[in-house]
Amino acid sequence: MAALNLLPQLNGPPPLTQTILPKTPPFDVPPLLSAYQIVIVAESDAVQRYGHCQGQPKAVKDATANNVLASRVVGFLFPALWNMRHSLGDTPVTRLATEVVSARGDTEIYDLGRKYIDHLICSFRTTTVPLRPPSNHPSRPSMDQLEDMLNDAIQDSATDHRSARTRALARDGYHCMVTNTVDANSFYKHEAIKKLQSDTGAAVRLVQTCHIFNESILQNIEPDDEYPQQARRQNAGGALGILKMFGLEDVVERLMTIIPGDTASASGVHDLFNILSLITDLHIAFDSLKLAFEPTADNEPNTYDVVFAYPQTAIGFFGLKNRITLTNFADTRKFKQAGGLLELPLPEPRLLALHAVCVRVAHMSGAAQALDDFDRDVEDTSVLARDGASANLLYMKLSPLVSTVA
Repeated sequence: MAALNLLPQLNGPPPLTQTILPKTPPFDVPPLLSAYQIVIVAESDAVQRYGHCQGQPKAVKDATANNVLASRVVGFLFPALWNMRHSLGDTPVTRLATEVVSARGDTEIYDLGRKYIDHLICSFRTTTVPLRPPSNHPSRPSMDQLEDMLNDAIQDSATDHRSARTRALARDGYHCMVTNTVDANSFYKHEAIKKLQSDTGAAVRLVQTCHIFNESILQNIEPDDEYPQQARRQNAGGALGILKMFGLEDVVERLMTIIPGDTASASGVHDLFNILSLITDLHIAFDSLKLAFEPTADNEPNTYDVVFAYPQTAIGFFGLKNRITLTNFADTRKFKQAGGLLELPLPEPRLLALHAVCVRVAHMSGAAQALDDFDRDVEDTSVLARDGASANLLYMKLSPLVSTVA
């Protein structure tokens, strides 16, 4: 196997006592440079304040550290969005620059960074929601013919998690999209998949349905629901507002498409354009922002570089590839339903590009480590400290519920 695609390796979390944003960004566009310089100053000011508050209560130090982190998120968004222009276009980075220039002082830069943590990075990150076990409808019999399985998947018009898995597996040939591993549940149940595995010699492991844009943000949000559903709608609005600002209005429309008669989900979050098929370990790595699929620089259709945050997380995977080209398995078999070609869309490249941007920004800024630490703190903390030491934890817990995008 060729050398892994890796993010720049860090020796632990970036220090809070010194600035880390590159002084020279990878662009030479005056409006972007002016905006980026504002963020450079905001990070420097936050680092200085952090150095001066070491004798203060933990809540004060945490709040100041949060400002350092927020400024770095904004700063690293500039090169990440700039380098993904081949997939996302110029709109995201120019809109980011406009937001920075419009900010009134450091405080609004820090608020902007927190907005991007809450409503962009966390919209492509899932660690606190338990992975759903794969399931098949109990009434579905074992099938010996692959064509029958494909037809069964297409006839299932529901948009819940189970149906999304059925259709995604049909689209992806009952394999993990990266390792070519055959789905174990399908293998045990269907003779057709046993034959498929025999033909390819692939490993057999559990293959799971992995959402690119966090499914929990949009799932089961009804217009008449009371709080906390109301707060979840605000969070969804903030996330979708950023996508719209970045020029992805058509993606937002698909994510929010209402399916008549659908009782499982009020949105199109289960549309196959938002879904990957991955073995369990890769699913967890993708959800926790330790794995990305970056559209190639030459924009080859549906082709992605597989990028790991840490080389250790790539050890032991059978059939791991550094670059993948996604295809519609059912379509390549020339299988058609009565109404025409199969409607099994491949993952949306711009959603994967934004996920990859979030992976790079979270990794380089230190936000990934902070969010991982936050998850552990939430699991370990049952009662908030009376001295205010848990204030930052409480803020991070509540901020996605109360923040909105202008």
